[in-house]
Amino acid sequence: MRMLKRLLLALVVLIVLLAGIGLALPRQVHVERSTNIHAPAATIFALVDGFSMFNQWSPWYGLDPSAQYDFRGPARGVGARMTWQGDASTVGSGSQEIIESRPYEQVKSSLDLGSQGVATSQFTLTPQGNHTQVTWAVDVDLGMNPVNRYFGLMLEKMVGPDYERGLWGLKRLAENLPKADFSDLRVEEIQVSPLTVAYVPASCGPDEREIARTLGASYAMVGKFMAAYKLKQAAAPITINNKWGASGYEFDAAIPLDHPPLKDIPPGSPVQVKQTYSGKALKVVHKGSYRDMDTTYEKLMAYAAAYGYEPAASPWDEYVSDAGDTPEPELLTNILLPVK
Repeated sequence: MRMLKRLLLALVVLIVLLAGIGLALPRQVHVERSTNIHAPAATIFALVDGFSMFNQWSPWYGLDPSAQYDFRGPARGVGARMTWQGDASTVGSGSQEIIESRPYEQVKSSLDLGSQGVATSQFTLTPQGNHTQVTWAVDVDLGMNPVNRYFGLMLEKMVGPDYERGLWGLKRLAENLPKADFSDLRVEEIQVSPLTVAYVPASCGPDEREIARTLGASYAMVGKFMAAYKLKQAAAPITINNKWGASGYEFDAAIPLDHPPLKDIPPGSPVQVKQTYSGKALKVVHKGSYRDMDTTYEKLMAYAAAYGYEPAASPWDEYVSDAGDTPEPELLTNILLPVK
């Protein structure tokens, strides 16, 4: 009996000692990993400022492909939220919500890991020439539980390799996206309604002067058609860009109509009438010379790819300004990209 009491006393002393040592261990634990990615900060920011692309680079997604994910709140920025439920032995269950977002610099999230506690995760982006240094860090508050503080001693070895794999996946994804830096591009997601347009399908080579001549001739044909059918222009002229590249340019030169023609159009007419795309689109305003629109298009396509948009139809240009009486630097052109 005396021996049992001594053993119990020794056990109590050991527990108290271990608890004391545990409480003396750090309450705050910080783990981080960094890598250099050959991509603009804007591209990487797009990939981490929301969760639509998360499972394309996440180090945990492959551990439990059957895990269930739910996305709520805005698509990106503060309030974007992801919850998951999976195998307790792999990804477990929890939620992550963006609580701070500084464009092209930093994204901070709150992590609720259920029984494993809460943490704060953040991405910090630092441009370095044509690369971006990406640092992924997590800060965990282990509270007053001494057992959790012992757990904190293993956090570096447990989390570090996952973050390394995640950064590798992020690097692979970002470096395979278009390289245009769209940080100065103002993009608006809108819903567009269909327009009734009279149009001429046209094609030409890539030479700037040839494009201008072909456009002029095409719009002249549409103008004569409208006069013959007593139609009025209802909005700015547009070109629907069906194909373009080094080999040439294929487009529809179109003018929106106030109403459809009141009589049938012969099948062989070079000018036809149709309804334009209706649905979701990305819109940017290009200011300046038409010669510089290729650069704006490159940025828009890079933006769409980084944010996970898929093209839904051919993009089009809406000529807001009249080139005949507007100085070239002041020309305004709306570019719209239909997306899913």
